[in-house]
Amino acid sequence: MALFDAYLFIDWSAANNRHPQRPSADAVWTGECVPGLQHRVETTYHRTRQGALAHILSFTLRQVSDGRRVLLGFDFPYGYPQGFAQALGLANGPTVWSQLWADLAGRIQDTAINISNRFAVASDLNARVAAAGYGPFWGCPAARATANLGTHSPDFPFQGGNGTVLSRLRIPEFRLPGTQETWKLYGNGSVGSQALVGIPYVHHLRHHAQLRHCSKVWPFETQFTNAPSPAAGPFILHAEIWPGVVRQQTQALVAANQQLIPDQAQVHAMCDWASGHDLQGTLGQYFATPQGLTPGQVQVCTEQEGWVLGAL
Repeated sequence: MALFDAYLFIDWSAANNRHPQRPSADAVWTGECVPGLQHRVETTYHRTRQGALAHILSFTLRQVSDGRRVLLGFDFPYGYPQGFAQALGLANGPTVWSQLWADLAGRIQDTAINISNRFAVASDLNARVAAAGYGPFWGCPAARATANLGTHSPDFPFQGGNGTVLSRLRIPEFRLPGTQETWKLYGNGSVGSQALVGIPYVHHLRHHAQLRHCSKVWPFETQFTNAPSPAAGPFILHAEIWPGVVRQQTQALVAANQQLIPDQAQVHAMCDWASGHDLQGTLGQYFATPQGLTPGQVQVCTEQEGWVLGAL
């Protein structure tokens, strides 16, 4: 039996400008498919993050209304290395990830034309974490640097507040060569800004009045399990994705159709990958407890760091 009835994946962007009218790379792309209705993957280009949110809400509300189970994933980290929330003064426990999401959602401002305050928020968070100097967040245009946010990486492990020591990488990132640290906000391959700006959007979706009753975030709310969804919907499972998991499929799609933009091909490939595994009955293994984790590491991942779908 399939775990999901519909799939929606988002290639995110934290760019501080409205994207061009003509579809382009390094923008927001969504890919979706509902195998029971059609086998074709639909990809959509979005000039703004708020425009993408409206599209995502429209799709998920429609699927929930029809009683379907949806797998929904953004391509940025859903968590930070162990101890970050503690360094900020948030309470420890199973819901520490949710406290951090709510904290970020209350701080990040993002306009209808893609102007966010992410560098100012990162500087403020750094000030809360470290009494002097800059870090753990780093990377910004020179003009946006402050006493608390620098253009270059601080030393890691990083000495944070409340006796914490912060790692450069999360546990799942050690499993996926090529991933970059959540702290890096600017520069080639950086994902920190996407997470800082994006987590409040996922928080909004998770707690939307018409969706919160049937939504969960993996593995924070489900734990690691090979059966993360109910037997029937409506249901939405939020799961972090990384395009590197489908790199070969993405390259094959672009090679077959030169008009495809790589970001567009990535969300298409994620739909093919997830729905294909689900049809074969092999998708559940990617939600189960990753191989080789100690009980302590499992607790860290399910309370703070999260995991990446596709990393075994």
